[in-house]
Amino acid sequence: MSDQATRNIQQFNRSKRREQVTIPEPYEDVASIYRTVLQLKELVEVLAGQRGRPNDVAVTWQDLLDLQWVRDAEVPKDIGNAR
Repeated sequence: MSDQATRNIQQFNRSKRREQVTIPEPYEDVASIYRTVLQLKELVEVLAGQRGRPNDVAVTWQDLLDLQWVRDAEVPKDIGNAR
């Protein structure tokens, strides 16, 4: 393996998120529900870019439209519709 390939692999391994947000299973006790809500809150904040690393922010269809990587006709129109 070349030196550059080794450096690329090392950089990739360093850039991986060390801690993944895990959402605990809520049970009937208040403490369990509270822990679950806090983890959900953290995950939403990371995906929305309010906390964490910029690389962990979710990419939205609007982001792709703004970058002109997709056309409006390619965006699914039934997203979020209850079935």
